[in-house]
Amino acid sequence: MKRKFFTMDSDMNMKKSLNYPLFFWVVAAITVVQSATIGGLMSREPRVIKVVSTVIDTVYTDDIKPNDSAITRELIKLGCVLPNVAIAQFKIETGHFKSPICIENKNVAGIKTSTSKYVVGKNKGHCVYKTYKDCLRDYVRIQNHYLSSIDGRYAEAKGYIQQLKIVK
Repeated sequence: MKRKFFTMDSDMNMKKSLNYPLFFWVVAAITVVQSATIGGLMSREPRVIKVVSTVIDTVYTDDIKPNDSAITRELIKLGCVLPNVAIAQFKIETGHFKSPICIENKNVAGIKTSTSKYVVGKNKGHCVYKTYKDCLRDYVRIQNHYLSSIDGRYAEAKGYIQQLKIVK
């Protein structure tokens, strides 16, 4: 038996024709597969899936909490130039100290590359620190390095960097 997928009308135009036996068997096969799948799912006993996640984090008692006041106090203690600008940068980098990089890496500044002694590893393309204080120490170290590299080149005023440090 030859299957016809097209028929010709009296004007010699080709028309698609439905192959009813093939259509019937395809629909029947789909129905059997669906019935078997749904029946198999419905006959099973419900199972409880338990997901357990363990986060191991060491909390250092001499560390600070990532918030405006604690970070500002630490930046002032470390001699940061314009700590209010640094806080604004940190908030942008970390989504107000809530990003995974801030929390997991103890990286409030979003520092990606640093060769300092404070960096203990890398995670998600960013530096990992032992404490938030270590991150701030590294930030101030980077800031001081940058400022020393522009001193005398950026502005002609003598003692430009010293003036920056005393501006509030």
